[in-house]
Amino acid sequence: MPYLITTMLYPSDKADEVGKRYLEAITKYPPDGSLGTEIVPAAVKSTLQGIKAIAISEVKKGKLEDAMTRAVNILTMFRSIQGFESTTETYLTVEEALKTIGM
Repeated sequence: MPYLITTMLYPSDKADEVGKRYLEAITKYPPDGSLGTEIVPAAVKSTLQGIKAIAISEVKKGKLEDAMTRAVNILTMFRSIQGFESTTETYLTVEEALKTIGM
């Protein structure tokens, strides 16, 4: 069960707009337990580059494509906010990584 990790960065002066959009996004795309478990639904910190937020989900076996589609749909809702950038990465669990090297 891989992890899906999304990182978002946006200017501090866009925090109100991003916050409102976030509330819209979680209403439109509520957590979906059939895809996996939200380990960190959202963690936010202030940086010198702006506001940085992360979300981490553990994806159920065979649900990676659907989980990625959901993540893209959510992030698409933020695309009109100037300066908003994001990336979504897939990480293997330690067990999965060890299997790739025959352990």
